This record gives sequence, structure tokens and C-alpha cells, in this order.
Amino acid sequence: MKIKELMTPLSEYSTLGTDAKLSDVIVSLTESKHRDILIVDENGDLKGILTMTDILRALEPSYKKLDTHDRYKATLTSRYVGDVFKEFGLWTSSLSELCKKGCTTSVVDIMHVPDITDYLNEDDELEYALHHYVVGTQQPLIIRKNGEITGILRLVNVFDEIKKRMIACACEQ
Repeated sequence: MKIKELMTPLSEYSTLGTDAKLSDVIVSLTESKHRDILIVDENGDLKGILTMTDILRALEPSYKKLDTHDRYKATLTSRYVGDVFKEFGLWTSSLSELCKKGCTTSVVDIMHVPDITDYLNEDDELEYALHHYVVGTQQPLIIRKNGEITGILRLVNVFDEIKKRMIACACEQ
């Protein structure tokens, strides 16, 4: 199966401009069926993506002190997580206070800027996208055709297809 059969067309995805604030994102997400927002410039070109994780990370400014590259390489033992929590003084303010402050945060300060590994082609096989998710690619994947962005592939779309196939396999036995 080709990725283009499962992707959400770009035209169906919610977008905001680079001048948006986190409060704009929250309003847009309430009106959207998606859990991510695409951030575009005045020409409509993709500049970044805001995922649920990006939003949660933005609420606690001390996460900027963490080296995310090292964090992903570390084994997430309870001790490691607890040590980082204490060392960086995470979530010491109330969640209500952090949410209030977070509303004025600019999207360009917290969005995920896509890396070359976040892009796949419409004609790539589903298994290739599945591999990207399993090895840790940020969600969602950006899909292109001839270099132009045409859609978004979310993990939930891939997983729903896997569920369908597994149910079909179980029914055959």
C-alpha cells in the first residue's frame, strides 16, 4: 500500500501563521479534528508543526534547558526521569499558572521544525512509514509529491491500517 492512500490531504489540515500564539493554537485545535497544527508563512509554505507534545513541553519553560538529543539516547529509568525532574526544577509552578503564561507563547518558539527525516513521498510503501515511526521519527510525517507537500501521515492512520490487517488475518484462521 502506498502512503498516499492513508495520508490526510494538506488542504484538510489546520494551519496557523507564524505570528500565532499558543492560545490561537488551542482555539484552532478545539475546532479541528486533528491533534496537530501546521505553521505556515505568509506564502503558505510550511515552517513547522505543533504537536501535543510540543504544547506540553512549551508549558514548562525549563524543558528548554534539556538537551533533547541526549534525553532520547538515555534509558528512561524511573531514577533518570526523577533526577531530571529535580535537577531542572520542572513543573514547580502550578499547571494553572503555566497554562496562563503559555497562552502568550509564540508558535515559532515552540514548533517542531521538520527535519529531512520527517518527509516521505506519496509513492513510498506503508512499511517504510511504519519503520520511521518505530525508530522514533517525530509525528506527523510530511508527505510530498515531486518535492511539493501534499499531505500529512499520522501514526493513528498507520495504526488503524495495521489493526484492519490484523483483524483480517485473525478472521482467516
